[in-house]
Amino acid sequence: MFRPGHLDIRSEALGAFPAYRFDLDYALRQDDDGPYVHFDLVGEVSGQPFQDRFRLHRDVAYNFLHRTCRCLRRHGLAPGALEPLAHHRDYVRVFDDLRAQLHAAPGTPVDLERFLREREE
Repeated sequence: MFRPGHLDIRSEALGAFPAYRFDLDYALRQDDDGPYVHFDLVGEVSGQPFQDRFRLHRDVAYNFLHRTCRCLRRHGLAPGALEPLAHHRDYVRVFDDLRAQLHAAPGTPVDLERFLREREE
Protein backbone atom coordinates (compact mmCIF):
# COMPACT_ATOMS: atom_id res chain seq x y z
CA MET A 1 0.00 0.00 0.00
CA PHE A 2 1.28 3.46 -0.89
CA ARG A 3 0.84 6.87 0.63
CA PRO A 4 3.21 9.79 0.01
CA GLY A 5 6.45 9.09 1.88
CA HIS A 6 5.55 5.46 2.61
CA LEU A 7 5.36 2.08 0.89
CA ASP A 8 4.08 -1.09 2.56
CA ILE A 9 4.64 -4.43 0.78
CA ARG A 10 3.56 -7.84 2.08
CA SER A 11 3.86 -11.25 0.47
CA GLU A 12 2.89 -14.69 1.72
CA ALA A 13 5.28 -17.62 1.32
CA LEU A 14 5.11 -19.02 -2.20
CA GLY A 15 6.94 -22.24 -3.05
CA ALA A 16 10.63 -21.77 -2.26
CA PHE A 17 10.16 -18.07 -1.49
CA PRO A 18 9.59 -17.12 2.15
CA ALA A 19 6.94 -14.75 3.44
CA TYR A 20 8.11 -11.18 3.79
CA ARG A 21 6.83 -7.76 4.63
CA PHE A 22 8.48 -4.39 4.68
CA ASP A 23 7.71 -0.74 5.18
CA LEU A 24 9.77 1.80 3.29
CA ASP A 25 9.52 5.34 4.62
CA TYR A 26 11.27 8.15 2.81
CA ALA A 27 11.70 11.87 3.26
CA LEU A 28 13.45 14.66 1.41
CA ARG A 29 16.32 16.22 3.36
CA GLN A 30 19.08 18.73 2.72
CA ASP A 31 22.79 18.81 3.55
CA ASP A 32 25.85 20.70 2.28
CA ASP A 33 25.86 18.57 -0.91
CA GLY A 34 22.25 19.47 -1.68
CA PRO A 35 18.95 17.61 -1.44
CA TYR A 36 18.82 13.88 -0.81
CA VAL A 37 16.20 11.31 0.12
CA HIS A 38 16.53 9.45 3.42
CA PHE A 39 15.02 5.94 3.43
CA ASP A 40 14.05 3.79 6.44
CA LEU A 41 13.38 0.12 5.66
CA VAL A 42 11.79 -2.03 8.38
CA GLY A 43 10.27 -5.48 8.06
CA GLU A 44 10.54 -9.25 8.34
CA VAL A 45 11.81 -12.04 6.12
CA SER A 46 10.74 -15.55 7.20
CA GLY A 47 9.69 -14.10 10.55
CA GLN A 48 13.11 -12.55 11.19
CA PRO A 49 12.90 -8.80 11.80
CA PHE A 50 15.29 -6.34 10.19
CA GLN A 51 15.88 -2.62 9.95
CA ASP A 52 18.01 -0.73 7.46
CA ARG A 53 18.60 2.89 6.49
CA PHE A 54 20.11 4.51 3.45
CA ARG A 55 20.17 7.79 1.60
CA LEU A 56 20.35 8.68 -2.05
CA HIS A 57 21.17 12.08 -3.46
CA ARG A 58 18.59 13.87 -5.55
CA ASP A 59 19.95 12.81 -8.91
CA VAL A 60 20.10 9.10 -8.05
CA ALA A 61 17.09 8.81 -5.73
CA TYR A 62 15.12 7.08 -8.48
CA ASN A 63 17.39 4.08 -8.05
CA PHE A 64 15.67 3.39 -4.72
CA LEU A 65 14.33 0.00 -5.86
CA HIS A 66 17.83 -1.31 -6.58
CA ARG A 67 19.05 -0.18 -3.17
CA THR A 68 15.94 -1.53 -1.41
CA CYS A 69 16.35 -4.92 -3.09
CA ARG A 70 20.02 -5.08 -2.05
CA CYS A 71 18.97 -4.46 1.56
CA LEU A 72 16.26 -7.14 1.36
CA ARG A 73 18.72 -9.67 -0.11
CA ARG A 74 21.15 -8.88 2.69
CA HIS A 75 18.38 -9.76 5.14
CA GLY A 76 17.61 -13.11 3.51
CA LEU A 77 15.15 -12.54 0.69
CA ALA A 78 16.13 -14.45 -2.45
CA PRO A 79 16.63 -12.36 -5.61
CA GLY A 80 13.88 -14.24 -7.48
CA ALA A 81 11.31 -13.17 -4.90
CA LEU A 82 12.06 -9.53 -5.59
CA GLU A 83 11.40 -9.36 -9.33
CA PRO A 84 7.68 -8.60 -8.94
CA LEU A 85 8.50 -5.43 -7.00
CA ALA A 86 9.58 -3.62 -10.15
CA HIS A 87 6.15 -4.34 -11.64
CA HIS A 88 4.18 -3.49 -8.51
CA ARG A 89 1.72 -0.63 -9.10
CA ASP A 90 2.88 1.13 -5.93
CA TYR A 91 6.46 1.27 -7.22
CA VAL A 92 5.27 3.70 -9.89
CA ARG A 93 3.50 5.75 -7.23
CA VAL A 94 6.70 6.05 -5.16
CA PHE A 95 8.65 6.98 -8.27
CA ASP A 96 6.09 9.68 -9.17
CA ASP A 97 6.03 10.96 -5.57
CA LEU A 98 9.83 11.26 -5.53
CA ARG A 99 9.79 13.06 -8.86
CA ALA A 100 7.23 15.56 -7.50
CA GLN A 101 9.08 16.10 -4.19
CA LEU A 102 12.39 16.59 -5.99
CA HIS A 103 10.86 18.81 -8.69
CA ALA A 104 12.55 16.64 -11.31
CA ALA A 105 11.72 16.31 -14.97
CA PRO A 106 12.77 13.83 -17.64
CA GLY A 107 16.26 14.70 -18.80
CA THR A 108 17.45 15.95 -15.40
CA PRO A 109 21.22 15.24 -15.38
CA VAL A 110 22.68 12.47 -13.24
CA ASP A 111 26.16 12.51 -11.71
CA LEU A 112 27.41 9.19 -13.13
CA GLU A 113 30.25 8.87 -10.61
CA ARG A 114 27.82 9.30 -7.70
CA PHE A 115 25.36 6.88 -9.32
CA LEU A 116 28.03 4.18 -9.61
CA ARG A 117 29.40 4.87 -6.13
CA GLU A 118 25.99 4.78 -4.42
CA ARG A 119 24.98 1.73 -6.42
CA GLU A 120 27.82 -0.21 -4.77
CA GLU A 121 27.15 0.92 -1.20
